[in-house]
Amino acid sequence: MFKIVRVENAEHWKRFLNLPGSIYQGDPLWTPMPLESQKQMFNPQSNPVLRHVRYECFIALQDKKTVGRIIAATDDLLKDNRVGLFGGFECINHPEVTRGLFEAASQSLFSRGKTIIQGPATMNTSQQVGLLVEGFRLPPQMMMPYNPSYYKTLLEGNGFYPLLDLYSYQWRQEEAVNQHKLFAVAKRAARIPGIKLRPINLKDTWGEGKKLAELHNQTMTQQWGYVPMEQEEAAYYLAGLRGYTDPELLFFCEVDNIPVGVCLMTPDLGPKIRASRRYGFPRPFGEPKSLRVGVLGVAPDYRRRGVAALLIEKAMKIGIRKGYQRAELSLIMESNTNMNQIITTAVGSRVNKRFRIYEKVIDV
Repeated sequence: MFKIVRVENAEHWKRFLNLPGSIYQGDPLWTPMPLESQKQMFNPQSNPVLRHVRYECFIALQDKKTVGRIIAATDDLLKDNRVGLFGGFECINHPEVTRGLFEAASQSLFSRGKTIIQGPATMNTSQQVGLLVEGFRLPPQMMMPYNPSYYKTLLEGNGFYPLLDLYSYQWRQEEAVNQHKLFAVAKRAARIPGIKLRPINLKDTWGEGKKLAELHNQTMTQQWGYVPMEQEEAAYYLAGLRGYTDPELLFFCEVDNIPVGVCLMTPDLGPKIRASRRYGFPRPFGEPKSLRVGVLGVAPDYRRRGVAALLIEKAMKIGIRKGYQRAELSLIMESNTNMNQIITTAVGSRVNKRFRIYEKVIDV
């Protein structure tokens, strides 16, 4: 027998945070988020997103052993006020335990006036989203979703159905084709009067965060799960990158000093994390060979003027110059036809992973 318990005390939190280590104990590809970063996610003093996000966490206990967990979250800024979110889902391969977790999450959301549950989305739709459904043999980049293949069966067996897919692309210099098309479009964009590319100033995360938030709120309004980004959230995000990202990998495209595009890349520290996990302590590790392009956004008025190509060309040149051998471009919604076309035809990249957002009508 098992029981579902609401996380309310230090012992519960310890169980909640430690469960993934048990689920993925024998999986060499698991790339855990640092424990301190996990704790900060739930701390209102550390995570400004919690100003408009409300959450409850639950764990499943079986014979005093933790066998599952889930987060039920609501976002005051989410456009569709019928929708609540689930995230942080981890569970043994047990349909009944899964059902118990989702019943608890659904009841929590229903009590807050929600009639639809969507996810996975950890805390809100601006943070980690999606369930990995294709690409299990490939190691995840740091902070990217990763889960056992049986999670798909557990969700669909509990009445969830696919809402949308998100793609991850892999770029390798030696495999790229048709880049002359990309460079031609980028060259045309470079002729726009007043246009320039410049690194983001990580010494001024507050000022740069204002520009990033404004650009986000222009570029993402038509995307699933859009919530407005506040200046404090953007500044917090940029400050978090400061410790491990080369500032040259973060840059704006501006026209007359007004941002019209942004590209944010981070080095893949996954191999280092996995090596430390394998040996039980940090080990010396060479420079990362892979990048993740996590944000690539263009203001609507400039989407047909080649600015995306200009950003991608700049990203490729920086990556090659700095010795990166490959890059992951993620997550791209399947509905983002323009960006998917640019990546597949002009850049020459191919989908290497697929992530899925699920939905279910709450029935309690």
